[in-house]
Amino acid sequence: MARKTSGNKRRYSTRGDAGTPRAKRARLRRILIYVLAFLLVAAAVALLMSRGDGNPSVVENAAGSLLSPVQNAIRTVTGGVRHFVTNWRNYDKLQKEYEDISFENEQLRMELQGAEESLAENERLQKLLDAQSTYESLEPIYAKVIARDAGPWFETFSVNRGTSHGVSTGMAVVNGDGLVGRVYEVGLNYAKIISIIDSRSAVACLMQRTRDNGVMRGQVAASDSEAFCRVYYLPNVNSITPGDTVVTSGTDSLYPKGLHIGTVTALSLDAGSEGTYAVVAPSVDFQRIEEVFILRTVIETDTESLPALSTPTAAYQQAATPGPNETATPAPSDENPLWSYPTSTPAPDQSTYSDFSVGNIIEDDWANAS
Repeated sequence: MARKTSGNKRRYSTRGDAGTPRAKRARLRRILIYVLAFLLVAAAVALLMSRGDGNPSVVENAAGSLLSPVQNAIRTVTGGVRHFVTNWRNYDKLQKEYEDISFENEQLRMELQGAEESLAENERLQKLLDAQSTYESLEPIYAKVIARDAGPWFETFSVNRGTSHGVSTGMAVVNGDGLVGRVYEVGLNYAKIISIIDSRSAVACLMQRTRDNGVMRGQVAASDSEAFCRVYYLPNVNSITPGDTVVTSGTDSLYPKGLHIGTVTALSLDAGSEGTYAVVAPSVDFQRIEEVFILRTVIETDTESLPALSTPTAAYQQAATPGPNETATPAPSDENPLWSYPTSTPAPDQSTYSDFSVGNIIEDDWANAS
């Protein structure tokens, strides 16, 4: 079949394409490229011509100002990436070094605590050593606290010395600050102490300045913030002033004379149910006791030095009743060799007292024994 052709065939010419919008845009781009290249060449020439004096040109300043933040940002990012990669590679090594440093730090901390504890112990022992010369005549023995009752105060506590070390009940207990208390129970290798602040304790004391004697009793309670005692039976409480030193008087046969107790802090002059008294602050810190001295010298009392006296008994004898015309004249006997009938003028032989001695009275026995 023959192809049918149209009579209105349309023809295209390449000459008409130059006036289309697409061609115009391409020509405009080419022109802009040429202008930009010319400007760059001109700027390069101007830059080369202006660097003869060594100072940056305006163009260089502008370009440096624009490129400097970009360079800093690139350098920061690059450094961070390099640091991260380096740390990632050395992570295991750094972790081990951290663990080693932490362990060493913990060891140093424990050593520092031990050194501080040793320093505090040395200070306490130095104070005890200084006090030992004071108590040397009383045969002191060193003891450490091993137990105590519950509560903030050392009212009763135990130490690691007993009968095997020569300790017995009633012995005084001191430390570097002064009087602590006395032993009230003792075992083979331990002893229990009751302190002077306990309400069951009593100490015969002496005001060192006025020489007034009194009896001190503990008054501390668990709720008290400070330990204190009271001294009763003072003959002249008005002569005592706060700050006076209180020591043991030695008249209670428990504590040696002259042991330091504390100082007077207040006075009660109201003669109430308890009478007048002085408030004493002990010199010992009864919240912190770790080492003490037990004074093994036992105080000698008068009951131990004087012999017991026997009670005389009278022998009863019934005498014969004389008659009405007889005179009663007793006859001498073994019990009464000098007995005779009383007369207004004694016979010469009745003035003999050779069998009587001065040693028969108590005062002379005490004087001879002392």
